[in-house]
Amino acid sequence: MRDTLKSFFQFLTSKKYQLSLAILIPAFLVLFAFGPLYVALIQVQGMVDVGASDTTAFSRALQNTEGLLRTMLWVSVAAAATAGLALAYSILSPLKKFALDSRLLIGGKGNAEKEFTDELGILGKDISIMMSSLGRHIAILEAMSGGVIAFDRDGRVTAVNPTAERLFARQSSDLLGRQLPDVCRRIVQSPDMERVVFDGLRHGRAYSSHEVRISSPGRKHIVAGLTTSVLKGVDGLTAGLVVNFMDLTSIREMHQDLQQKLRMAGLGRLAAGVAHEIRNPLGAIKGMAQLIQEGSPDSDQRKKYAGIIEGETDRLNKVVEDLLGLVHGATERVPCDINALLIQARDLASHGLGDRQLQLFDEAGTVSVILGERARLQQAFLNIFLNAFEAVPDNGRVRHSTSYQTAGGMVRVEIGNTGTTITQEVKERMFEPFFTTKEKGSGLGLSIAHQIIAAHGGSITVESSDEETVIQVLLPARG
Repeated sequence: MRDTLKSFFQFLTSKKYQLSLAILIPAFLVLFAFGPLYVALIQVQGMVDVGASDTTAFSRALQNTEGLLRTMLWVSVAAAATAGLALAYSILSPLKKFALDSRLLIGGKGNAEKEFTDELGILGKDISIMMSSLGRHIAILEAMSGGVIAFDRDGRVTAVNPTAERLFARQSSDLLGRQLPDVCRRIVQSPDMERVVFDGLRHGRAYSSHEVRISSPGRKHIVAGLTTSVLKGVDGLTAGLVVNFMDLTSIREMHQDLQQKLRMAGLGRLAAGVAHEIRNPLGAIKGMAQLIQEGSPDSDQRKKYAGIIEGETDRLNKVVEDLLGLVHGATERVPCDINALLIQARDLASHGLGDRQLQLFDEAGTVSVILGERARLQQAFLNIFLNAFEAVPDNGRVRHSTSYQTAGGMVRVEIGNTGTTITQEVKERMFEPFFTTKEKGSGLGLSIAHQIIAAHGGSITVESSDEETVIQVLLPARG
């Protein structure tokens, strides 16, 4: 009770110079109660004054009536004032709270409690500011290049901007108030969108640039990038979801066109490389055949020519085998011990070293097995080791190491060798088909290794410094 009276007193004393409802309502009730009684009192007083010398019972009754009216007048005035103040308090308290909340909503600064003197005036001003702010936000929403659609916590559509209308080929009136399943199944025909929005509403999960396919009348499938933002209520619970759409159809078509052009460019480089690799051996074979046809008197000379033809034929066969390696079809994948594969590939590559003396280091770590095509992976590592052995000088060092990369669950393989530093230009092209810096070689070894690693969901990179050139391979560990 004491707190209520204190609040009531503060409510009254906060009004200083403004003629507010806290004054108008009590004043009106006081006048309403005071007026009739005052008129009656004046009339009785007149009658009493006329009969002041009369001592009859009627005169005494008039005097008693005058006293009663005076008492009733002041009691009525007091009651009307109290009732008026209570009525004003009950009316203005919700208005005051609403005005204070609106001040916070529109970002008002300062002590709103102290500034609250003219309730209706401030409330009207704040509502005007709120409407202006709401208008600005609506203008921003309508000007957004992406489609925006909002759902409440029950999955009903509460807002749609013009871009979303164009994207869905529907008016906002056709979408507002509809339930999520109705929108996703009947209008946009997108189970992916329904799953994402439902997940956001139920679990509060937000998605970023999630691709979904939607359909709309007059258009086939549209690829859209979907980003969701979860709306929280004052209770901290999910109050709704805002979905932003970006039409990626044109971007996807441009990407596919670019990929096609890149494939054609790569095919052109491949064809040029094949032509170059085949033309030289064919020229040599043709020349040797012409010399044999001319009839060399020396049998040793004929053997020499035949040997050249045989060597160039083997060279052509190697080009064909390497090309087949590039387009090798997929076979069944099995668990592979990466450390064992590296040892086998290194031993195979070292057979061609002859009398060369090299330092070989095995720095294998404890890593998970990977799921892959054993023969293809061995071919990839064999090509990398062959490249390292050819690049390392005599008495140089070739090492290989394995480790587990926690981020992404990858197995890291490094094959490094000492020798000449690789330039940036060479690093950018060394995995291209037929690119080589060697006098002999098809330029397909590292390209094939790159293709095999990529087919296994991995990556291959190269780093080079004055101390060492390292080829790093990342392959997904078996889950």
